[in-house]
Amino acid sequence: MLDTAASRTLAQPKEIEMADQISIVNGIAQYASTQREWHGLGQLMMQGQTVEEWQQSSGMMYEVQRRLMHYYLKSDKANMRSVENKIALIRSDNGDCLGVVSDSYKVVQPKEVLEFFRDWADQGGLTIESAGVLFGGRRYFATAKLADGVDMGGKHKDKVVPYALLSTSADGSLATECRWTTVRVVCDNTLQMARGSAACHRTTHRSKFQPNEARKSVEAAHEEFGAFMLMARNLASIKVNAEKAQDLTLRLFKAGKKDEDAIRASAGYNRVLGLFGGDGKGSTLDSAWETGWGWLNAVTEYADQHIRSQSEENRIASALWGQGNDLKQKALDLITV
Repeated sequence: MLDTAASRTLAQPKEIEMADQISIVNGIAQYASTQREWHGLGQLMMQGQTVEEWQQSSGMMYEVQRRLMHYYLKSDKANMRSVENKIALIRSDNGDCLGVVSDSYKVVQPKEVLEFFRDWADQGGLTIESAGVLFGGRRYFATAKLADGVDMGGKHKDKVVPYALLSTSADGSLATECRWTTVRVVCDNTLQMARGSAACHRTTHRSKFQPNEARKSVEAAHEEFGAFMLMARNLASIKVNAEKAQDLTLRLFKAGKKDEDAIRASAGYNRVLGLFGGDGKGSTLDSAWETGWGWLNAVTEYADQHIRSQSEENRIASALWGQGNDLKQKALDLITV
C-alpha cells in the first residue's frame, strides 16, 4: 500500500494496454519518430523539433515519483506498518506503480532522457530520431543520429548510420545506458558496437547519472565507429558459401549439449539461412550476397524483426537489451574470429 500522498485522487488518463504494442494514453501512443510510426501508432515528427516538443509527443512529460510503502495485518487493520528500505516508484499522471526498488535507487526522469541530447541538438551535432515509453512507463528511451550514413562501397550503395541510444528504467530492469548503435539503412537492422568498449557508458541506479560523463564517452567513440566500418567492409570482402553459413548458424544457436539435428530443424536456424539466402532486405546487394556482412545482417534482421516473441513490444526490448541483442553480439563474435 502506498502512503497517503500517493493514494490521493489523481486525474486519471484513460490507458489502454495492447498485447502487441506500446501503451496508449488518452488515445495517443507514447512513441514519436522522424522515420515511421510504430505499426500505425505514434507521432511522426519533423526534423528540427525542440526537445520540449519531443517530450510532449513521445509521452515523456510525466514524472517518476517515490512513495513509501505500508501494509497492515488482516487481524490488525488499525495499525499500519512500514516496509523498510523499499519504496514504490509511481507515474505522476495516473498513479500506476512502475516498480518496487531499494530506497537508494537513483531515478532518471523520462524528461531527462531527451534533455540529455539538448546541447548537441542545439549545436547541430545530432538530430533526435525517436523516443518512447515501453511497458507502461517502466522503460523509456531516445535515439539520436550522430552523423550522416557511411557507404559500404561497391556497385550497390549499402549505407550504415551511427546512432546514440539512451535508455533507462523505473523498475530496476535496466541500468541507465548510453551507447553507440548502428543502423543499416536498407533494412533498419540495428547492431550495437562491441560491448565493454568506449562506445558504451553505463550507470547503475545505485549511482547518480552524470550526463556530461556519458556525452564524453559518446564523443570519444567516433574512432570506434571508424573501426566498426573497417570491420564491416572487411566482412563484405569475406566469402561465405551455403555450407559456411550453415556452420555459422548452427554454432550461433548451439548452447551446451543442444542436439544439432534439433537446431537444424528449428524455425530460427532456417529463418536466418533464408534471410541470408535472398529473403533478407538488402541481402542481394554485392556487399551482402554470400559474404560475412550478409550473414551478420541476416542474424540482425532475424533478431530485430522475426525472433519469436509474445508481443512486438517484447521483440523491440529483446533486440535492444535482451536475448535478441545477445544473439547479435554472438553473431558478431563468430564472424570476426
